[in-house]
Order: sequence, then structure tokens, then C-alpha cells
Amino acid sequence: MSLKKTKQSRFRDCHAKEQIMQWQLGSGEGVVDRHRSHIHGNVVRLLPEALRHIHSSGRQFIIEEIDFGQSIGETICVTTGHGDQILFAQRPGRFGLSRFVKDRAPEQCSKIVVILKKAEEDDYYVLITAFIGHKPEPEPWDRNATPRSIEFWSGRALVWGSEPIVPGTETVECPW
Repeated sequence: MSLKKTKQSRFRDCHAKEQIMQWQLGSGEGVVDRHRSHIHGNVVRLLPEALRHIHSSGRQFIIEEIDFGQSIGETICVTTGHGDQILFAQRPGRFGLSRFVKDRAPEQCSKIVVILKKAEEDDYYVLITAFIGHKPEPEPWDRNATPRSIEFWSGRALVWGSEPIVPGTETVECPW
């Protein structure tokens, strides 16, 4: 049995026990969903096609925006302006406050963002998240935040009511 077959067998055996979904990148590597999935909405139906457009090029961490060329759903991350009512609140499982906008609706979008991390033990990737929308910057409180993060999130927000929040964390004061 070749080394490649051995790796593929270990990959299937390890993840079959956990009943984790499997897909494949355009460059051939396998992709598994992690235990606590962050696949948003009905993106799972579009994921196989989106992943076929991704070529790893040996990257350890992949953030890709795939354009389907037609509306595939709605994004909950919208551009904001001076007249919008902004507030901040913590989402479950997050370490900081997210920016939200009230009295706005999700917007039609043709793109999916897929974020993957290469598994340490084998030649496959773990799906971190997938959602309909545009490639974002990390939130300003995130350890991967850059100077562009504040600029990005100062002009965008999540539609209020589209994501669960931790009750009692709401504030109108900008935390960053």
C-alpha cells in the first residue's frame, strides 16, 4: 500500500468515526468539518462547488472568496452610514464585542467566504467557517486583527437579530 493511500485511509477512518462531512479542494486535498461547525445558513449545499474553486498552493491557512456570478443568498454583514443605529454586543463563543446595525435587512450576495486551516497530522484541511458574504477583516478584538480591521468594521456591521448574542452585553459605546 502506498504512503498516499495510507494517509487517505487514516483520514477516512479517523473522521468516519465522528461522522464529519468530507469534501475536496480543487487541488485534491480533503476537507473536513470541525466538531462545532461554523457553517452559516444553507451554505453547506454550495460548499462542494465552492471548494472545487480553491487550490491550496501549500498554504497553512486559507481565506477565499468565491463568486458564483449570481445571487445565492443574503449576507448579514452590510455597509453602514451616518444615519444607521449602531450597537455592540458579544456573540456566543467570541472574546469581544461585534458591531451590529439596527433596522437593516440582509442584502443579496453572489459570494461565499471559506476559511480553512491545514491539519497538523495529515494532508487535509479543517473547515473553520463558511458563509455568504464578502471577505472580511478580523474583528478588532481578534488576535489576528490588523490595522485594517478597525477601518473595515467602522464601515460595516452585522444585521441586528441575525446572530445570537450574550444577553446583557449590549452597548452603544464603541469598545475599540
